[in-house]
Amino acid sequence: MKLDIEGIETLAAADRHQVLTTLGALFSGFAARDVDMLTGVYSDDADWVNAFGSVKRGNLEIVNYLRGLFADANFNAGRLAAPPKSRLRRLTSDIATVSTHLQIQGQGLVGGGEIKLRDNHSLRVLQKQADARWLVASEMYMDVRQDQSYSGHS
Repeated sequence: MKLDIEGIETLAAADRHQVLTTLGALFSGFAARDVDMLTGVYSDDADWVNAFGSVKRGNLEIVNYLRGLFADANFNAGRLAAPPKSRLRRLTSDIATVSTHLQIQGQGLVGGGEIKLRDNHSLRVLQKQADARWLVASEMYMDVRQDQSYSGHS
């Protein structure tokens, strides 16, 4: 999968390669619904929260949850409306964030029906490991809601 990540050029070549390897496995694994592609993506102490409030901790727990998710017909009914757009922001020499926006059409709901369009944002914290790999240390997903408690207008 070709990744288009704004800001990736701010990393040194070796770091850029490692980040692209990790994110390539992550995005390709989700697209193919292949949990085996996620081996080596999450750190052993990673934390993960999806847009519906499921919280998982550690590589093994996250990957086991995703194994079930990838086998779910409701999840699999969803299709990308357009390629994801990502932006990398380097925070320190060994920590970077990657924010991603994507839209998914037709994802099924438990009990029937579908989410016509999921407007989804995610934030990942990647951390450089002692062996020079960059792994996901934290990942959180959020869906845009149509209802509002504050309009932001003066």
